[in-house]
Amino acid sequence: MTHADVTPSRPAPAGELLGSSACRRCLLAGWGGLPFEEGVSCGAMAVVLPAVVEQLLSEMAAAVQESAQIPDEYLLSLKFLFGSSATQALDLVDRQSITLISSPSGRRVYQVLGSSGKTYTCLASCHYCSCPAFAFSVLRKSDSILCKHLLAVYLSQVMRTCQQLSVSDKQLTDILLMEKKQEP
Repeated sequence: MTHADVTPSRPAPAGELLGSSACRRCLLAGWGGLPFEEGVSCGAMAVVLPAVVEQLLSEMAAAVQESAQIPDEYLLSLKFLFGSSATQALDLVDRQSITLISSPSGRRVYQVLGSSGKTYTCLASCHYCSCPAFAFSVLRKSDSILCKHLLAVYLSQVMRTCQQLSVSDKQLTDILLMEKKQEP
């Protein structure tokens, strides 16, 4: 897919059109920073890139089901999309650092033991991680679409290597409250 293949899902609001400037998300996706065509907004690109990632993860899951390993072309695609975060996320998966915590009410959170030894909470349903890199690179600067911890969660789902822990609803609430207290 190239930038020219993308059509806006909605008209771009005034002030959002980028004219001939290159989009940072296009650069991150490896689309060469092609200039936007008139009427194509960065918001349209934000919708497309996660779909590309979801498609990649879906294809990886199918490949893992067939051969119990991720083929090299998918690993190269991960590296292309996520850079060094892909390697770091795969390392977290290899070290079995991801735990799915579920409660009887159906609530699910992931905890990832980071390479620094700190545990981060990830919510896969809304693509959120409690780590500082997520807050800075994903939310604040929009340099990335995922941090290594959240990518590790998705990869552990694909590879079916996620540890699982069932807790009561109260225990899950306590886990989340402890996470909130530890934030600066």
